[in-house]
Amino acid sequence: MIEGLKITIEGTELKELCAKRAQHHLERSVAYAGQLASMEKAEIEGMQYSGGDPKRALRDKKEQHDAEASEMDFIAAHIVTSETYMLDKDALYKLGISKRGY
Repeated sequence: MIEGLKITIEGTELKELCAKRAQHHLERSVAYAGQLASMEKAEIEGMQYSGGDPKRALRDKKEQHDAEASEMDFIAAHIVTSETYMLDKDALYKLGISKRGY
């Protein structure tokens, strides 16, 4: 008996989903890098009254997406395509299929 929500998926499909998610994170990283370059070119500084640093926030988001892309690439490279995998809600979230907190 399986307790909770579990999804079975073939290795080939899982590998494709991982690659797609890695590509998503790479695209987000490029977008954040572009925004950061634009701010640096315009010499925009952080707003002192808010205590925030928008350039640092963009760098952090870029680094986060770089790390996620690397992780998804690593996972995809280690999937046994001839196997069937059972995914829980955390795995579905990681793959971008479900959202947290609904």
